This record gives sequence, C-alpha cells and structure tokens, in this order.
Amino acid sequence: MADNHNRSVSGRIAADFLAALGLFTRLPLQWLAKHAGEVDLRRSIWVWPLTGGLIGGLTACAMWLGSAAHLPPAVSAICAVMVQLLITGGLHEDGLADCADGLVGGRTPERRLEIMRDSRIGSYGALALGTAVALRCACIASLPVSCLFPSLILAGSLSRAAMLLELKRGKPARQDGLASALFPLPPRSLALALLTPLLLALLLLPANEIIAPFAAALLTIILMHRFSMKKIGGFTGDILGAEAVLAELAVLVTLTSLNG
Repeated sequence: MADNHNRSVSGRIAADFLAALGLFTRLPLQWLAKHAGEVDLRRSIWVWPLTGGLIGGLTACAMWLGSAAHLPPAVSAICAVMVQLLITGGLHEDGLADCADGLVGGRTPERRLEIMRDSRIGSYGALALGTAVALRCACIASLPVSCLFPSLILAGSLSRAAMLLELKRGKPARQDGLASALFPLPPRSLALALLTPLLLALLLLPANEIIAPFAAALLTIILMHRFSMKKIGGFTGDILGAEAVLAELAVLVTLTSLNG
C-alpha cells in the first residue's frame, strides 16, 4: 500500500514537472513522460517558479562558460540569451511582441484582441522585442560573475510567479484561450508557487537585497494589470507572457543596479 502511494505521489510530481517544462521550455522530455502520471496544467502551477529558476540557472551557466572562455561580457551575454531563447522557444517574447502590437496599435478592445491573435509581428512588436532582448543582454553583461546565478535564478523564478499573481488578481479577456483554462487556481499550489521565489531569495541574496527585486516585479505586474484591464478588460496568454518578460527585466535591472 505504501509503495503504491509513493509511486502515485512521485508520478504526480513528475507529471507536474512535465506539464510546466512542456509549457515553458522546448527541452526533450520523453524521459520524464515515462515516469509521469496524469498531467494537469492547473495543478502544476506550483512548479512554475522552479521551472523559471531552472531556465535562469541554465542561462547563467551559458554566461559563465562564455566568461571562462575569456569572451567579452557583451558577447557572452548575447550567447547566454540566445541559449535561453533556444530553451524557451521565445514563448514569452512572442507574447510581448503581440501585446505591443495589439494594446498600442488597436483602437478598440475587439480590434486589439484580433491583432494579438495575429501571428505576424508589427512595428510596435518589433521595437518591444528588440529593446527587451537588448536590455536583458545589457543587464546580464553588467552583473558580476559572482552574482550571475543568484540574479538569473531569482529573476526567472519571480517572473513566473508574477504570471500567477495576474491569474489570481485579474480575469480572462476571452473564454477560449489557455489562460482561461487555468481557472480556478488551486489554493495550495498557488501558495507554494508564491512562496518559492521568497525561499530562493533568502537562500541566494544578501538580506539587504531581498526587498527591492520583489518590489520591482510587483510594481511591474500592477502597472501591466491596470493597462491590460483598460485596453482589453482582462488578460490573455500573451499578456501573461509579456508580464513574465517585463517582470524578469525589472528584477534584472534592480539587481544590476544593486551589484553593478
């Protein structure tokens, strides 16, 4: 009986990691699928910040390898961000570009949602995407090597937790998207997800640097929440992706200011 229970729990944990990694990365997951039970995306939200931290850690590894190879910081940072985009498939960056085109370019909520569904990128989206990637590269290049792993792990974790704050606080702008399928959020999974970045910060950062990145991420989500409510009356999957990118940038800028 105990063995069956343990297998059930481990299968559920493997399924949650499979769901989160399958959503946020393009990593090969066949090995994990063999051990996973039934996948439930809603249940997997507790893993989202851990997945973001993993992506941040892999990005830091790429930057560290570039530094170890004596590449200039700017070159190493660009290579590290390229690795990150290969890992994630540019999922959140696509959402940022779509949001910039739709929220800024459309004149009515209906037209804005229509533009955001369009896979083509416009001038606003290209500008948002280019400046976001450039800022991420500049922040990573400016961080001391000793701060790379703590900063990128926390930024990745906080950015995914920020998406959950929007899911909890806001409402879907349409009822047929991925974002609406996540309702209602499981309370225990949500609490664990929101606690994860705090635990990581306590482990990775000096005490005097903990508050600032959380404040920066929270302010970013509040502003994006208000902007999306005003423009389309809620959030979409693209909004969540844009919030993840912007929250990550806010954390990186803050930590770069503290450690640069």
